[in-house]
Amino acid sequence: MAQLNHPFIGRISGKLGNLVIYQLNGKTVVREKPQWKKSYQATALQRLYQQKFKLATAALRPLLKVLDTGYGEYVTSTRKGFHLALSQTLKFAMLETQGTVSVNYESMLISSGFVSPVLNLQTAWVGTRELSLHWESQGNQGNARDSDLSWIVLYNPDQGIVEEFTGGAFRRTQSQILTLSPRLNLEGTYLYLSFYRQLTGNKRRFSDSVCIALET
Repeated sequence: MAQLNHPFIGRISGKLGNLVIYQLNGKTVVREKPQWKKSYQATALQRLYQQKFKLATAALRPLLKVLDTGYGEYVTSTRKGFHLALSQTLKFAMLETQGTVSVNYESMLISSGFVSPVLNLQTAWVGTRELSLHWESQGNQGNARDSDLSWIVLYNPDQGIVEEFTGGAFRRTQSQILTLSPRLNLEGTYLYLSFYRQLTGNKRRFSDSVCIALET
């Protein structure tokens, strides 16, 4: 930094090339502009993670409401169902094939908990838009209870459409029939099924969801 005392240029201020001229305490000061470092360049691994994060976020965004339900036992004022599902998706539901990254929707969990998940889920069409679900009861073994209730979510990522069916059957009934809305394109739709039980304070305890892709 330099100071100038000159009768002609003593009051000049501004920029001149790579120099900055300004007044300080009645004196003219000249300093060189700071040399900014080159812009940050992400590594290949960082770019890959950014791509995964973007895809996972887009996949989960239409499910915000149901994720708060399915992860409800773990939701706090600062940690929503979306954050929990995003962590799970990034760890266990991303596919890398020949340099291409995609979301594996069948590995994504829209609910999680200590209740036993559905066992041996099978589907069959019984009408144009009527779907029959069947599963094994498991009785009251382990973390399963005959009185556990079903929670079903249908999700078409391409349309961003989500349909929810709550408490339509008990675990012990081993079956449920769904009537699907005509607005839902069956191609590319995924079905998620969980069991839950009611807790005090309107809370629910869920199982991990099980997903299958609908076959038309």
